[in-house]
Amino acid sequence: MNYHVSKTILGENPKFDFPKPIFLEELKEEGLVKLFSDFYDLIIDSDIGNFFPQEEDELEKIKAHNVKFFIEAAGGPKDYSQAVGHFDMLKTHEQFSITEKARREWLGCMEEVLRKTDISDEAKQSFWDFLEVFSKHTVNVDEKQELEDLVVKKG
Repeated sequence: MNYHVSKTILGENPKFDFPKPIFLEELKEEGLVKLFSDFYDLIIDSDIGNFFPQEEDELEKIKAHNVKFFIEAAGGPKDYSQAVGHFDMLKTHEQFSITEKARREWLGCMEEVLRKTDISDEAKQSFWDFLEVFSKHTVNVDEKQELEDLVVKKG
């Protein structure tokens, strides 16, 4: 397994490949539900936990919503698209200031959960490669610019 994380270039629209069918075949929908439940339970206590609802019932809605998306991305039923339509990562995440550091924290939580998941390395690598590139679409703040803005506000 290679949990490599490459740097995001703000404004770039990187192309990604969806996970290979082996990922969902091995994990199955129930496994994907567990994977994301464990992931969100971990991320809520991370440095970016403030991006997610703190109320249990609201967090459960986010889990269910995102599980549908990732099941579809992994080759499962198109329940997400039928319910929501086209998914735009930038528009969905624009209400949050997401830096490269926040992306790496998100990926770090996913890596921790994936390491404990009992599927083949081929299946894990396929999912990781998808997430690593796909997550770049959430980054919407240049960390250098954010720091410069903070200095100007304080000064």
